[in-house]
Amino acid sequence: MNTNKLLGIVLVSFLFCGCDDFLEIEPQAKLGSDVYMNTEENAEKVIISLYNMLQVTQGDGPDANYMNHHYEWFLGSVATDDAEKGSTVGDLMDLTLVANYAMTPANTIVKGFYVHSWWAISRANYASGHLEDAPLDESVKQRMWGEVHFFKAYYYFYLLRHFGGMPILKHSVELEEFGNLPRASFSETLDYIVEELTEAIRLLPDTYPDSEIGRATRNAARAYLARVLMYRLGTDAHCPQTWQDVYDLTSAVISSGLYDLHPNYAVVFEAETQNSIESIFEVQDKEGPFGSGSFFMDWIVQGNRQPTPGLFTMGWGFHNPTEDLVNAFDPTDPRLSSTVYGPTFNNGTLFGRTPLYNRAEQMTNFLCRKVALPEFPMNGTTKPIILMRYADLLLMHAEASYHLGKEQDARELVNRIRERARQSSYCKGYNVGDYTGYVWPETTPNIPDCTASGQALLQAIWDERRVELATEGYRGWDLIRTGQLVERVERVKDFQRDPNNPLFQETGTGSTQTELENSRELRVAGIRANILRSSLNSLNAGDYINIVPVMPLPDTEVTYWNLEPNPY
Repeated sequence: MNTNKLLGIVLVSFLFCGCDDFLEIEPQAKLGSDVYMNTEENAEKVIISLYNMLQVTQGDGPDANYMNHHYEWFLGSVATDDAEKGSTVGDLMDLTLVANYAMTPANTIVKGFYVHSWWAISRANYASGHLEDAPLDESVKQRMWGEVHFFKAYYYFYLLRHFGGMPILKHSVELEEFGNLPRASFSETLDYIVEELTEAIRLLPDTYPDSEIGRATRNAARAYLARVLMYRLGTDAHCPQTWQDVYDLTSAVISSGLYDLHPNYAVVFEAETQNSIESIFEVQDKEGPFGSGSFFMDWIVQGNRQPTPGLFTMGWGFHNPTEDLVNAFDPTDPRLSSTVYGPTFNNGTLFGRTPLYNRAEQMTNFLCRKVALPEFPMNGTTKPIILMRYADLLLMHAEASYHLGKEQDARELVNRIRERARQSSYCKGYNVGDYTGYVWPETTPNIPDCTASGQALLQAIWDERRVELATEGYRGWDLIRTGQLVERVERVKDFQRDPNNPLFQETGTGSTQTELENSRELRVAGIRANILRSSLNSLNAGDYINIVPVMPLPDTEVTYWNLEPNPY
């Protein structure tokens, strides 16, 4: 599916009324909105506009006002034990506040998450409001309905994890509904997400022609429903589903025979490996000039801030993996080389070269390797952005197996992931002077098979998820649903600052490069209290199984829509 050639995002830009009323939807199009989906070609543009939203992570929002960066790895990684915000202390302070659970309703990143999600839902509601009467072949219409249900669920789950329960909008907002749509509860919102994904599973096809690769499939919907249910089982005290439901969903994907682990972990994240056998759902490449506001700004947002003449264009330096994450890997595990790079790792090598680093512009010694590029992409990039990997699904299946008493099955799945790691190479360009080659460890990596049982086996599954999926944006949600967030974040990020350590000062001025490289990572006092204060349930379980922190709602939504604010 070559989304850059379709004009859905231009022809169907569903704008919100006013600057900040993100729920009131006013379709704007050169053709009248009531007749726009009167041909299959036009209807297809509307559906493709839903996929376009996966690529929009900053830039002009639907009201033409700037929409700040919003990536899943903000709360999914930098607000966890896996990573620090990165860059310098004063850079993008709104992200510092996100990472420290100290956000306010005025935070522009918070607003970006909120605007983007409702923008996408408005497009899905427009589509659902006109599909029924669209003069289309029934098989085409069924597939389009499946895609609409999939994306409604996708973005409601996005909203739920970041903000909690939301108003349930199944259609474009009517005038009389303005200010009269109550927030659904956390559990009710999850009910709606499950309903939408269940419909998507019923309606979506198993596969598409190669020309349509990248569309949501029945198995993508199954995998996402499994992810939703895993999160729900650890957060919603009123969850009616069980681990058997997760097991059945993941079993169906495995039994389809359409996916497998790529033989070499290192290749999965490189440009030549788009839509590999391991990819269940992936953002498709977008060609066009740099800075177009798409998902593919991601590589520069996380890139090294220090330019190297003749080698690399500088990035912004965000999302720095922690020493704690690096220590979670066995030093011989080749997956580590595909996860981090930096001045203290493998002689600082990246794609066979030795770039310059400035430790004063990093918060740890590490940068994210999975999104790194060897050169500046003038016309976009084909770097894979995989939203659902088969390895993730296998570990979901392992966890479900454990909870159903199938411990041997769970161990075998963990060992399947570990065996792939043992057979994998180091990252592309691991050796200086070899820009594109893959080299294998000279000795077998020290990644033993899992033999644990009981609670130790469950912890082994969680630990394997951490190293296998590191920096991909899932850690925060895993910590929340397993009840480990407060303990882990506090252990890694919350202790008294050392006034004699220049890295803990606001600017770090006067520090030498060696001092900075040998210093500890930046820490924040009181992060436990921040997490509890921003949680839906604080210290009391109530309707929640574990601590569930969320972002504050933008003030405008509380005021204009009469919505109950989040705790802050």
